[in-house]
Amino acid sequence: MKNPFEKENHTTLIVAVSVLAVAAGAAAFLFLTDKGEDTRKSLKKKIKKIAKNAAVEAVHKRTKVSKKALKGVADHVVK
Repeated sequence: MKNPFEKENHTTLIVAVSVLAVAAGAAAFLFLTDKGEDTRKSLKKKIKKIAKNAAVEAVHKRTKVSKKALKGVADHVVK
C-alpha cells in the first residue's frame, strides 16, 4: 500500500507546464500581433533555407551529385 504521507516529486509536471506556457505565449505573439506577422514571415524564410540546405546535404551524401546542381533543383522545387 502506498504511504499517503510520502511527498511526491512534481518537478516534471512543473517543467512541462512552464514550457507549455512559454510556447503558448510565443504562439500568441506570432499570431496576434502585427510585429508577429513580420516575425512569422522571416522565420518561414529561414526555416525553408535550413530545410533546403539539409536536403541538399543529405542527397549529396547519398548520391555524390554536385551541391550546386542540387541547390538549383531545391530552389526550383521550393518556391
